[in-house]
Amino acid sequence: MKIGFDAKRIYDNTTGLGSYGRSLMHNLIRWYPQYDYNLFVHQNFFRNSSFKYQEFVEKTIVSDHYLPPLWRSTEIVKDIVQSDVEIYHGLSNELPFALPDNIKSVVTIHDVIFQKFPEDFSLLDRTIFKYKTNRACEEADAIIAVSNNTKHDLIEDFKVPEDKIFVIPPTWGREYEYEYTNWFKVLLRQKYNLPYDFILYVGSLSSRKNLKVIVDALEYPENSEFHLVVVSNDSGNYEEIESYIMGKEVKHRMHFLKTVPWYELPGIYCMAKCVVYPSFYEGFGLPIIESIKMDVPVISADNSSLREAGGTGAVYVGTTDIEAWVDAINRMMVDTEFAKNIVVQGKSYINRFVPEVVTSSIVDLYTWLHEN
Repeated sequence: MKIGFDAKRIYDNTTGLGSYGRSLMHNLIRWYPQYDYNLFVHQNFFRNSSFKYQEFVEKTIVSDHYLPPLWRSTEIVKDIVQSDVEIYHGLSNELPFALPDNIKSVVTIHDVIFQKFPEDFSLLDRTIFKYKTNRACEEADAIIAVSNNTKHDLIEDFKVPEDKIFVIPPTWGREYEYEYTNWFKVLLRQKYNLPYDFILYVGSLSSRKNLKVIVDALEYPENSEFHLVVVSNDSGNYEEIESYIMGKEVKHRMHFLKTVPWYELPGIYCMAKCVVYPSFYEGFGLPIIESIKMDVPVISADNSSLREAGGTGAVYVGTTDIEAWVDAINRMMVDTEFAKNIVVQGKSYINRFVPEVVTSSIVDLYTWLHEN
């Protein structure tokens, strides 16, 4: 089989979408080297990328088309055809126009946040995302939904036939497979001036992520000594959360890390006492399984796909139930045995997300498409 991929996110995205594509490619090359892979990307996304792994680059076709968006939607098809690709995989809610009928297509749909939280997007962005997602679902021969929740959203909001959707969750990156030494943690603590026994939040700072409920929970007397470390490259929303904590006692216990390299993040997970994930909605919730993989217990909101991600490895709380967040944080930080038990349960649960299992499911789908 010769399989092509939309590599924009692989080379030019530092969030979950980029992690998804890079993990998939690393795993395919590692465990299924008998197949041919082509990564298609525009030079604007490739040129200054910090993810130019040799194993990727040698399989990458870089375009110098004068309009990157136009190339990604239409002109990319010429490169795909010239490369004799048999299966094309759109890694993030999108497929190009006019793929020939003899090229099978699969698209991964991560979420439909633009439908659920339209206030987080401009009218133009909402319109574009809705159009691209709807069209990709119509054109694709198969759809990968990263959770049953996303599958349900596609059926409900886009009327996608259920038998066209395959639920295959994401997995963690290979950097989460290493054991991080105490010396490495000491270096990280010094580099970022990290406190001891901190709570960790990883993700963007949009209002949908609901970080303010954690800020409020740390204002309560029983949690007044706990520190919160926020890891996010979402520079556009820092002002809002920083304005929210201005004048609050908790501001002296909040630590914002804005430029953490991907290879240091697992070490920061390792140092946390617990991870909080209070989001109102997620397509999956990758930081949850990353936390559990690094032996860190999770307190998560109880909605959308988050129970699918955390299973028995998390404590679940209503998004706006401030008293419940206060109690959950306090117990996780104080009751060591309780926290350890949550981790043990979670380690068993996330076996379903191990890279070998996830990658095998995706290759099975490619094989099915190739044979039908």
